[in-house]
Amino acid sequence: MYYFITEQIQRKFIFELRRYWQYHPKYPDIVEHIQGKYSFRERPQYGIILKNASGNNTQLASDNFQGHVQSYVQLAALEPEAKQPGLSIEWVRENAIAIQNNGGYFPSPPGIYYIELCDEHGNPSDEVFMVDPLLDVVDETALFVSGVRWQLNNDKFLPGTLKLYQMPGNIELVEGINYEANPETGEIDLLISIDRDKGEFLSADYRYPGESTGPWKLGERQGRIEAIPGAVLAFGQRITPGDRLAVQVFERRELTAMEFGGRWDLNLDLDIIARSPQVQREILDQTVVYLWGVARSRLSTEGIEMLSLNLGGETEEIYDDNADDYFYNASFSISLQTDWSLQVPLGATIRRILPGVEGGPDALAGLTDEEIAQVQTQIQPVETFGVRSPFDPFFVGKSGRPGVLGTFEMLR
Repeated sequence: MYYFITEQIQRKFIFELRRYWQYHPKYPDIVEHIQGKYSFRERPQYGIILKNASGNNTQLASDNFQGHVQSYVQLAALEPEAKQPGLSIEWVRENAIAIQNNGGYFPSPPGIYYIELCDEHGNPSDEVFMVDPLLDVVDETALFVSGVRWQLNNDKFLPGTLKLYQMPGNIELVEGINYEANPETGEIDLLISIDRDKGEFLSADYRYPGESTGPWKLGERQGRIEAIPGAVLAFGQRITPGDRLAVQVFERRELTAMEFGGRWDLNLDLDIIARSPQVQREILDQTVVYLWGVARSRLSTEGIEMLSLNLGGETEEIYDDNADDYFYNASFSISLQTDWSLQVPLGATIRRILPGVEGGPDALAGLTDEEIAQVQTQIQPVETFGVRSPFDPFFVGKSGRPGVLGTFEMLR
């Protein structure tokens, strides 16, 4: 973590200095000489070197635990397959700007968005990915057609996901006993009577496949906000062609992760090098004024607090003994603070699966596990459904649930 933070801080300051000096008419070629190390084949006429970074960790809690996170989105892992570790995406967050521009509502409909690192033809790729949404529909009023026939708003739904309720009263109906449904047309044929004159109607919950989107470009250490509007997908350095993951989008914010965090106190050491003492002092003064007077407030909004800026001494270095020519160096250091945070996703825990018969859930919901074991039911262990505990080697035991390894919820 320390080297990742210091590297990003160095990259940020190098970017800031290059952005400032690229508009200076007197030193147009200094930009390519603003670097993180002395990696020149030949010493340039002038340059800025961010040569060193050091820091101390400030612990804000005994175990770095900060609290729980509620979000519209959550990263999830799929049933593992060969050569598909499910680690290409490091994390998923809400896109606050997109939500704000959408009037405070999440811009994408709820559901599960399956992500596969492949092109539009299904060929594994480490450059593009496809998104296949499986959208949720909750409490949809079915349309009465005629006789015993009703119609869903969507022509198709995923088999096994339809739940039908007789309203009012919220009475759950059972497929094959109370109704028959066609997943290819969205048609429902009732096997019981509904008195529409008394205000009775049908309410449906189901999932249906949305339109696939992509291919979307990806890259290491890059984020994407277009693939799933409202969500930020952050790709790391573990991109695997053909990898498959999922992002779960909720209708309202749900408990999705535990957050661990702290703070780092960092020090950056910079050198100004030039062939002329006047040039060296001019570059030093303008760099210090820009960082402390202009960039400081902007960096503060990005979570980088500059605490102090200290000037060092000036030195001379022999460039040519025969010509009595020198390099002139000046140094300064920056003390700053930055926070770090890590979100460990929490997955849903399935404790029991109840049989889908009338009266079964109501009769068994109040029983203990020991009482259920003595009753002849259709309850099956979770393992028989292929649901397994996910495994991420970088966050073993951080799931928040005793005895569970990993970070992601398993989806089938």
